[in-house]
Amino acid sequence: MKIRNLLLAGAFALASWAGMGASQQAAAQNFVYANPLARNHVQFGVVADEWIAEIQRATENRVRIRHVPGGALLRLENMIEGLTTGVADIGVTNVASSARQLPITSILAGTADITVGNQIDTVGLATVFSRLLQEFPQINKEFADIGLVPMVWIPAFTFAVLTRTPVSTLAELQGKKVRVFGPNLPRIFSAAGATPLAVAAGEIYTSLQTGVIDGAFTTPAAMFSLRWFEQGRHILFLGPRYGAHFMGIGDVYIFNANSWNRVSQADRETIQRVNREFTVAAGRRMQQDGEDSIAQMRQRGITFTNLSPADTAELARRTGDFTAAAAQAINALGHPGTAIANRYRELVAEYAAGRLR
Repeated sequence: MKIRNLLLAGAFALASWAGMGASQQAAAQNFVYANPLARNHVQFGVVADEWIAEIQRATENRVRIRHVPGGALLRLENMIEGLTTGVADIGVTNVASSARQLPITSILAGTADITVGNQIDTVGLATVFSRLLQEFPQINKEFADIGLVPMVWIPAFTFAVLTRTPVSTLAELQGKKVRVFGPNLPRIFSAAGATPLAVAAGEIYTSLQTGVIDGAFTTPAAMFSLRWFEQGRHILFLGPRYGAHFMGIGDVYIFNANSWNRVSQADRETIQRVNREFTVAAGRRMQQDGEDSIAQMRQRGITFTNLSPADTAELARRTGDFTAAAAQAINALGHPGTAIANRYRELVAEYAAGRLR
């Protein structure tokens, strides 16, 4: 009788274990991540693969994500619309070009701070923006209002101007046709005497090659990974050190809200923990990647120059206070733009002084 009872108990335990495994297997969710650029693009591809791997590990593969690169599913220009309509579950874009759908975020991500922004590196930008997200829920709410959920913000290394011919001074930017994006960047180049143009990311290489544009404003990592340096062999930073940073982070991994709601509550909490740790870690990664990209391009004969302090001050004078303009633009939308801008300045000063980490 004892043996029979033990066998029955063992059979019950085995059945329970198998049922639990089947239940966990049934609970697994499969998602698609749409990358509009190449898989070797650092922010959109390489770091995304690391994030995906960490999510799958942390959720024990209950959340599985397939990476579709190269714009095969969604292009950069229609990423937000494609995500809101469910063409993909997850995607990535630079929100600086999404003023209609995400006005607060696009203003912050499109505002290059020529003065205060020179005081922080990429880790500093990640740290400062993470605090702004915590203190100003209006930023995340505008995603929720269009059925999206921001996941991880990937700070970009400082942007610079890649040009076909040598440019080292403000005067030499005069008349140059430069690809820019967002609501504020065109004003910088107009103030410098250049002609700002909107060109799709996938068309920059050939536009440089054919002379449709004389230069492009982007990160050294993008210049290197997308090989734009082959057509523009001169790079100018808009300021000392690595030049100016933006007030906000532009590149963000985004979930469709309906897809996000398919994830169990426990796994959503796990993923959000991964996300919180990933943004600042990504800042460290992008700082190193930017420096590595610069080193790689130097080895290939690419020249690097910084605007002189005098030219930087003159450009700042011509453009005016961009942070104040950003504050006014956000205020006009009915949101606390002045509070955001003031807090941004405070956080940058705290980081530069070593008090914010």
